[in-house]
Amino acid sequence: MSRRGRRAAVVLAGGRGTRMGGLVRDVPKPLLPVAGRPLITYQLERLAAADVTDVVVATGYLADAFPAALGDGSAYGVTLRLVVEDRPLGTGGGLRRALDAAGLGSGDTVVVVNGDLLSGHDLGSQLAAFEQDRSQRGAVATLHVRRVDDARPYGLVETGPDGRIHSFREKPSTPCAGLINAGTYVVDPSLLSEVDPGTVSSLERDVLPAAIARGAVLTAHRQDSDFLDVGTPEALQQAESSPLVRARAGHDRGV
Repeated sequence: MSRRGRRAAVVLAGGRGTRMGGLVRDVPKPLLPVAGRPLITYQLERLAAADVTDVVVATGYLADAFPAALGDGSAYGVTLRLVVEDRPLGTGGGLRRALDAAGLGSGDTVVVVNGDLLSGHDLGSQLAAFEQDRSQRGAVATLHVRRVDDARPYGLVETGPDGRIHSFREKPSTPCAGLINAGTYVVDPSLLSEVDPGTVSSLERDVLPAAIARGAVLTAHRQDSDFLDVGTPEALQQAESSPLVRARAGHDRGV
């Protein structure tokens, strides 16, 4: 039984976004406009559509721009809290700081998403899968995965027949099909128990592999839906005409 049973989200939005070049000189990447609106607002609306309304935005670079752009979050159906890193902590360290600042701990359910991600998968289904896997199998995380024909840009998630994740394989050197991490996580904050507060770490490269190594249960939730990492000027331009943007949050769930 959860001590509070809170359901919340952390949007990791503290990076400098260096691949965007001069576009992020004065505007942090999650606030870059996509179809006339800040990129991050599409995430906030999708969270609200999945009944996740308690949202923490973990910021660092140009953190002062977020309050003016987003207000208190009510325009997007959420209650927003900003947590500012005084120095870059990486996705793992930044997540640990945000969880601590928001008072989120073991037994709570937390959606974690990078601030430059657009996804069309059914988040409500992923949440339900995690809560079932935690109850029945002691899972500490459920990752959205999808199949691609060429995993070279992503790396592979290797699972057993029961959906338990056994390992993460670095980007293959030759084309191969398989399951990849599509960038949306639902976690119990105990996943971060081995991350020392204030230390730099990567969720993808450090925290998740270390959790598997110590025997923690991580599961894969497969939905072969579209997603887009809006990390480059080319991807930003692609997002402008993407169905992930045109559909608006909650209107085309599960695509």
